[in-house]
Amino acid sequence: MKTHILIAAACLLSCIIGYGQTDSTGIRTRQSVENARQLRRLYKTDEAIDTLMAALQHNTSDIEVLTELAECHTSAGNTEEAAAWWTMLSVMDPENLHYQIALAQLMYREKAYEECVETCRRIIARDTIPNILAMTADAYRFAGKADSALVYYNRFLKIKPFHARTISKKADILLAAKKYAEVLEMTSAFLEVEPDNMTVLPIHGLTLHLGKKYRQSLETFEKLHHLGDSTYSTHYYLGLNHYMMDNILQAEREFEKAYQIDSSDVRLVYQLADTKSRRYYGTDPEVEYLYERALQMLEPDPMMMHNIYGSRAMSFHRAEDFRTAIRYYEQSYRYNSKNISALSSIGYCYERLKEYDKALEYYGRYLILGKPGSKGYQFVEESIAFIRQEKFMEETE
Repeated sequence: MKTHILIAAACLLSCIIGYGQTDSTGIRTRQSVENARQLRRLYKTDEAIDTLMAALQHNTSDIEVLTELAECHTSAGNTEEAAAWWTMLSVMDPENLHYQIALAQLMYREKAYEECVETCRRIIARDTIPNILAMTADAYRFAGKADSALVYYNRFLKIKPFHARTISKKADILLAAKKYAEVLEMTSAFLEVEPDNMTVLPIHGLTLHLGKKYRQSLETFEKLHHLGDSTYSTHYYLGLNHYMMDNILQAEREFEKAYQIDSSDVRLVYQLADTKSRRYYGTDPEVEYLYERALQMLEPDPMMMHNIYGSRAMSFHRAEDFRTAIRYYEQSYRYNSKNISALSSIGYCYERLKEYDKALEYYGRYLILGKPGSKGYQFVEESIAFIRQEKFMEETE
């Protein structure tokens, strides 16, 4: 795109330089510009462009005509033509930053982020305009250059340190990099000045949760709710914090509220099913429905499949339906073979079913992979000793 724009701008500039001003009074030109402006406001941009092109035949270097032409092409979505006119105007009047800003905005709108950054940096070299710093940061972020985006977000925040939307964008980058301490420092400083800010509070609460500070995160989301925020994410994280603190009834209540708002998130459906299963012990039809729905919604994600099957297995395990639990433990292990505790759980289920040979098989598989001396390893060793004693007793009877 950049090459085409430069060629087009050069052609336009050469044409303009080839003509002199022929309208001494400028009255016809001013009228043409005003007519075109009115047409553009009525969304009749093609007619406006025709009017301006006719005016150029009488006065080829009139800046006002050329500027309105650039505006018309921008409004019409004629990206390359608009960019060529804005580029040409920047060459004709390099001191006028308006033309470069308009070009940068056009490039940003068209998602030409590298060209946008290049133009923005030329503007910043002459004048540190906060909005251009923010646009540069956004363009870098959308171009996948997070480190460069942070540089310009930081420059913007030095000028406007309590700009909530920019803090939110910077936090997105830092959270993706798991720099929780840095986000907490930034949001805490902001909340000292604006403690009830509804943009920064949820970021602060989310960061606390991701940093496993569940009590503080819960208090933050409770404050959000008290301030009138009853959105999906507030109820979801209220539930998740309660869940992590083993407040099962409170977690279920908040997950239910989130589910009423939006039931399309598989994470919530799974979380609600898992929470209910801890209370209903895996035999409630509603729990089964939620697990089935989570599986139907799920895109192929091995870890989530592992979690769903593992949680489902434990619910049947707690209900002492060991045959069904074995089936789900096997599915869970199939999706995550690193979780060898599934093998010992299957072994235990077979032990409770008194199918000792199958129990020894799975316990043996666990010992091959397990860590000697760990609690799980010791449990399996003790279980094997118990089974062998039981088998010996049966053989001697």
